[in-house]
Amino acid sequence: MPSSPTTYPHFWRPPGVPIWKSLLIAVLGGTAMMTIGTVIGLIAVGVEFATMGPDLEDLLYFDPESLLASPIIIFANSLAIALTLPVAIWLATISGQPRGYLSSVTGRFRWGFAWLAGAVALGMILLYTALTSIGEDLGFSVYPHSWWLLVGLMLLTPFQAAAEEYLFRGLVFRAAGSWARTPMTALVVGGVVNAALFAAVHFSIDPWLILFYFALGLLLSYVTWRTGGLEAAVAIHVANNMIGMAFVPFQDLGTVMDRSAGVGSPVVLLQFAAAAVAVAIIVWLSGRWGVARTGPRVILGAAR
Repeated sequence: MPSSPTTYPHFWRPPGVPIWKSLLIAVLGGTAMMTIGTVIGLIAVGVEFATMGPDLEDLLYFDPESLLASPIIIFANSLAIALTLPVAIWLATISGQPRGYLSSVTGRFRWGFAWLAGAVALGMILLYTALTSIGEDLGFSVYPHSWWLLVGLMLLTPFQAAAEEYLFRGLVFRAAGSWARTPMTALVVGGVVNAALFAAVHFSIDPWLILFYFALGLLLSYVTWRTGGLEAAVAIHVANNMIGMAFVPFQDLGTVMDRSAGVGSPVVLLQFAAAAVAVAIIVWLSGRWGVARTGPRVILGAAR
């Protein structure tokens, strides 16, 4: 454990946690995400083929890209990411620190603050969604898969969003930050590294979407540093994804997962702006609530 009050991204700074351990944790986290995704993906593809039936002609003319428009694949994608959450929490114990310290510098997930942050984030993202939907043809329809996919995504999305935060703003942020000498350098280095990887795993080649994911990663890194834990980042991510995923079952699935060049536009910056306003309010409220930015509050070995 740190021998003095320490910021979130600097919590694995040597000599408390050797460099090789923090690097190993990050690598194992990425490996786990890819492995789980591959296994669940293969199972989902098998289920998809099974539902197509034994028609040889369908298999001969099968378009792999059509899988992206499959409700089974979309559900499986969320499931695979959600399953990395317990793995990420377990991997943090390799550092030698209790797993609660991955959630925050206080050693626990601060649920009261998380609910507060979630209410703020939900309000801002709902406002953004309402304003950008005025006069738009959203093209909603009810499909055979709509209701089961809606229920499935609403159950999985909180865990899927939390898993991404524990992996990127948790493991990667700290692993990269552990290489820095000063807390501010840890914030910058850890923030840039985890935001870049966060953008990369969304597999977009559209410049506006890449910019959005990278900027969002930086913003969530900032609020994690500023509040001393993952609660606010998780709350913002959950609120954003819950609203977005609630629309998915009623949209043309062929366009939902499309992140090719030309799909994005400067409009995505409005979504980022909504998240940034939410972060500003949450940071202000964290000061009013006395939310700890550094920890541990009781330095081990200091008590007599």
